[in-house]
Amino acid sequence: MKKENKYAKAIEVINQLQNSFRNLSRKEVLKQHANYIRLIREAAYRGNIEAQFELGLNYEDQNYFIPNPMYNEKKRFYWYSKAASANHPEACNNLASLYERGAGTKKNLKKALSLYKKAYELGCNYAKENYNILLKELLSTIRQ
Repeated sequence: MKKENKYAKAIEVINQLQNSFRNLSRKEVLKQHANYIRLIREAAYRGNIEAQFELGLNYEDQNYFIPNPMYNEKKRFYWYSKAASANHPEACNNLASLYERGAGTKKNLKKALSLYKKAYELGCNYAKENYNILLKELLSTIRQ
């Protein structure tokens, strides 16, 4: 199965799960979610940029506003980095946020600013706001 097909299948699985999870047993929900993660991971390792970004999202500390049992800041940083290096706009934005906060990596405001700029140039609209906020903070620090 090609990388695009794995990713498409993963999205199909998660969409079905979101539409029918209320009618499924907890065991079936967990089974379907594990299948989704397996497919996303396979597509990500095969170079699918969207899957790489999606896998990064799955390692965030919060998932649907509750603590995520899959949270892993090293894996999150790794997958956002992979997707950002392939010019995924939202991955660039999320990676910039990690550099800005020093989450899973050494804090690097210059790198964060550069990634926010790249993200909005690639079409991530909210990255421009993040860029402007960080730039304003940096300029006010320099002026003091």
